[in-house]
Amino acid sequence: MGDEIKSALEIALEKAAKIGKASKEELRKEKLEKEGRRLAARFLQEKDFNLLKAIAAISSEDKPVVLRAAVDTLVRNIVFPRDELALSDIEKALKGLEVIFIDFPQVKELTAEIKKLLTLYLQQQKQLFEQFKIQFKSQMGEIEEALKQQYGQSVKIEPEMLPQFQEEWGKVKGQLEAQYKRQLDYFKDLFYKMLP
Repeated sequence: MGDEIKSALEIALEKAAKIGKASKEELRKEKLEKEGRRLAARFLQEKDFNLLKAIAAISSEDKPVVLRAAVDTLVRNIVFPRDELALSDIEKALKGLEVIFIDFPQVKELTAEIKKLLTLYLQQQKQLFEQFKIQFKSQMGEIEEALKQQYGQSVKIEPEMLPQFQEEWGKVKGQLEAQYKRQLDYFKDLFYKMLP
């Protein structure tokens, strides 16, 4: 069994050895994937970048690899939002996917469903947070009373600042994400099914 387990160093050395032996086709594929990631990143960062024009300039032979990498990058940017600002960043990734899959009429319906799901998630997260905060504050009365006894004056504690609050909220938020994850993953997977 000891022979089967490799150290991180051994794995890294094997990868390094393979790099020197990469075929021209592997190097070309890696270059095309890098180009796809770069195009998606430019679309996400630059306001006036024309992704459709950039895709049209790619040869039909190279297009499948470049598009897969671009789709990968955009799909990775579809995550559970923390707030409305994060949701607007996700909408930009959805717009990029609409550009890539412009020939698929159902892509707008798919991106609308994803936006609806993430908006619902965000609303439910806010509601849960407020409920959790109220519930936690009710427990805070005992702590504040104990501190008042100890220091001789009343002390107000903001529950969100307590590590215990953050830890418990993290668990609640994780459960909420788990409820939505399966549906979001299903939607994200549909983009890969549309690839050539």
